[in-house]
Amino acid sequence: MSPPIFLTGATGFLGMEVLARLVERGDNVVVLVRAADDAAAEDRIYGVLGALYRDPSKYHDRVRAVAGDVTQAGLGLEPTRRTALAEEVGAVMHCAASIAFDLPLEDARAINVEGTREVIGFARECKALGRLERFLHVSTAYVSGKQSGTFGERRLDAAKEFRNTYEQTKWEAEQVVMAADDLAPAIARPSIVMGEADTGWTPAFNVLYWPLRAFSRGLFDEIPALPAAHVDVVPVDYVADALVHLLDVSDEGVFNLVAGRDAPLANELVELACDRFDRPRPEVKPTGSVPDADETGAVYLPYFDMDVLFDDSRARATLEPAGISPPRLAEYFDRLIDYAEVVRWGKRSMSREEAREWRADEAEVAAA
Repeated sequence: MSPPIFLTGATGFLGMEVLARLVERGDNVVVLVRAADDAAAEDRIYGVLGALYRDPSKYHDRVRAVAGDVTQAGLGLEPTRRTALAEEVGAVMHCAASIAFDLPLEDARAINVEGTREVIGFARECKALGRLERFLHVSTAYVSGKQSGTFGERRLDAAKEFRNTYEQTKWEAEQVVMAADDLAPAIARPSIVMGEADTGWTPAFNVLYWPLRAFSRGLFDEIPALPAAHVDVVPVDYVADALVHLLDVSDEGVFNLVAGRDAPLANELVELACDRFDRPRPEVKPTGSVPDADETGAVYLPYFDMDVLFDDSRARATLEPAGISPPRLAEYFDRLIDYAEVVRWGKRSMSREEAREWRADEAEVAAA
């Protein structure tokens, strides 16, 4: 039997998709969960499985929840238990992070930078005591900050300016990871992660969903964006598939999990939204007015004025032979919105399994 995989961030959107793929292919997974004790950690993971499957007990026997916290020394684990885990873990995937854009810098550093340092410490213990073969850190393409031009996978220089503390601390965390060359680390950098391409399923309606919903309600008279800016969007299933595959290869270094050359321009995204919501085309300009932030999630609007193109040549060379590649947004945009509207933009819930059943029923009706 293969050694278990140690996963942080399993209660988050991307982490739960990774967890699903791991258990579905037969892996055993140890998940670090912020909770008062193991019983509370188990409850949280049972809830995650309930978001994935109609029956939360499905695959439950392949998941072991461990109460801990990346912000605590030693991950908040009692030393003998930490050692016992380190002796058996075969791979570490670090997905946990604060994705709040407006968190104070030191608070964001405590989670994203120091938390990463603690996970690296545990991975080193795994390597020294046991069977560790892989360390994979999940970052973000937006460590690019406000740089312009092409941002490649081998480009690690500091941005002169960041849009928020999330970007800054994720860049700082990358420096910590790259310095841990004894672990031969791999870094994955997703861009804007949306719902599943096939079903539209997502448990979280943030980032691009906020301005799309505001646009559907007619709140934008003009779009504050660079018309030719690339809006780099990828579905969560592409990112999760890529991460699981990267666990199985030995290549270290950086992989941009992005749409890259296939990313739509802001103008093209506006056209998709206009067609979908039957809205007249607003003017797209950098100085466009911004509606009330509570209604639109205006904190996300700076991602519409980026003069940057992410290069993902290395990721594609690694992933495409395995049949993993990012679809174009136009190919699944309607499915994203179909699902958003069915669940009223997150006001009702539907498990990932139920979403797949719903989509299959819709396809059957359409084919009749």
